[in-house]
Amino acid sequence: MFASIRHIAVMTENWNRMAKFYQTIFGMKKITNGMTDETGTYNKDRGHLSDGVIGLALLQRQPGFRSGLDHFGFAVDDVQLVRDRLKQHYPDVYIAQSQSHVPFAGLRSHDPDGNQFDLSQKGMDNVREGYVEFGWEQPRWINHLCIRSGRPAYIAEYYQKIFDLRPVEGVSGDNSYYLSDGKVSLAIRPWDMVAYRGLMAGLDHFGFKVDDLNKTKKDLEALAADEPKAGARKIAIGRDGEVREKNLEGCKLCKHAISDPDGVLLDLTD
Repeated sequence: MFASIRHIAVMTENWNRMAKFYQTIFGMKKITNGMTDETGTYNKDRGHLSDGVIGLALLQRQPGFRSGLDHFGFAVDDVQLVRDRLKQHYPDVYIAQSQSHVPFAGLRSHDPDGNQFDLSQKGMDNVREGYVEFGWEQPRWINHLCIRSGRPAYIAEYYQKIFDLRPVEGVSGDNSYYLSDGKVSLAIRPWDMVAYRGLMAGLDHFGFKVDDLNKTKKDLEALAADEPKAGARKIAIGRDGEVREKNLEGCKLCKHAISDPDGVLLDLTD
């Protein structure tokens, strides 16, 4: 494929417990060395995690940034072709240079809804450490990312035109679109003020394919018992909790809905 999803970034103030969760439950491993911590100091013990294909950046949340899902990233065969396609079809979309310390991508852009993504190409100076090559295969891995949009058809068309993502057979419908890079899917689901009361359009959740769903549930229970602060959080609490959980379960790639210790929505399938 011309493009592949290789990166997801989350803003957090709890790197240690978040890393504990993703490493313990999903077997993710550290692939970069050093990140800024809550004091603004470079911490060599922190780094991006990976499932072998997709890097998960647990970024220190700074003032002005919302916590939770922040952006994602593509590795492409030819960045210039992306530039050319954007100029032809979406001239209002901007591409910016990434900061030099970013270990994945040299460029940052966005879709017509404003969802930001990184762009990388083999040989770029920013592509380093564990992002240089695909790493390994493991039994629990990120198989999709989901965006909620008030105009899902238009946004789905964008990702097909710019990145050659292809529809996943048999799952699109109900004004939802499921695209794939050949391994990882991008789900684009409808958003409105009623169904998603209190939640804005944008990045919604990401999901894992696991080897054994029942075993994964037991692992979640064990982590919550051993280290409650690093355990998954319940979604169906509060006035709108059941609605949020129902919306998440509406993703056709979902069999079991959970959230991580920060409340980032996740779903699991086997």
